[in-house]
Amino acid sequence: MKHRTKYISSLDGQKIFLRIWDQVEKPIGIVQIIHGMAEHSGRYEKFAHFLNKKGYIVYADDHRGHGHSLTPEEVFGYIGEDGFQNIVKDEQLISELIKKKYPKLPLFIFAHSFGSFIGQEYIIQNSRKIDGIILSGSAKQNGLDVKMGRILATIQNIVLDNKKEAKLIDQLSFGAFNKKFKNQQPTSSWLTRDPKVLEQYKKDELSGFVSSINFYYELFHAFKSLYQKKRLEKIEKELPLLIISGDMDPVGKYGAAVHALYEQYIQLDLENVTLKLFEDARHELVNEVNNQDIFSDVNNWLLSVI
Repeated sequence: MKHRTKYISSLDGQKIFLRIWDQVEKPIGIVQIIHGMAEHSGRYEKFAHFLNKKGYIVYADDHRGHGHSLTPEEVFGYIGEDGFQNIVKDEQLISELIKKKYPKLPLFIFAHSFGSFIGQEYIIQNSRKIDGIILSGSAKQNGLDVKMGRILATIQNIVLDNKKEAKLIDQLSFGAFNKKFKNQQPTSSWLTRDPKVLEQYKKDELSGFVSSINFYYELFHAFKSLYQKKRLEKIEKELPLLIISGDMDPVGKYGAAVHALYEQYIQLDLENVTLKLFEDARHELVNEVNNQDIFSDVNNWLLSVI
């Protein structure tokens, strides 16, 4: 079940690296993975292999400023002006390429962490073009902490070189995420309980970097428009939507912000929204110690939609 790779050209000419796991004899569907910040598509290999065995072709890209989409002269975590929306457009382009090649197969999106916010925006713009979406390690991000982050990122984006590492913002956000696990090492323990994954993450030259000021500026400003009711009402009411998170995930405020996201979609009268919190699981569900149970739950949901 080896994957193949290729580069595609985005709408603005950016080269986007794409991994494709398509050695499936009789595919029943396609899963498009949208990865999180400070990581890359290669970290979803095990999940992709599982999906292949269940009959799904898998596509996953490296975002702008990430992984192999980064050119030698670029900086890790720099996504450029309008970078958030450009990543959304990149994912839309990948979806179109998939649908063109496999017009009869259902297309699902699996969007994790930062990728889940891309996914939240994606369904505002394109919910009729896919057959379902899974938001993993997600949350509703509209609290005071987000507003303060937006102010700080805006100031730094103006007065500093926005390609520089956003060390202060990173410390205030990611640094805070590990507080509940402060007696554990390493400082990325909030990601998963699996020490092998944490060791691999530490050694991975394409993961765990401090993102740029530009990245946080684009992200925090995206949050400002992401939860506007008029925009949210564009989502197809019949869209199958699965929200999964660990109840020990600090990004989801240990379930509180995940429930808020779920309630938002329920109040919009979406007819097919499911929420599942996994006990004791942390942020990266596909890399958790019980990931086989999580994989099975995802597969069962996909089958129920198909």
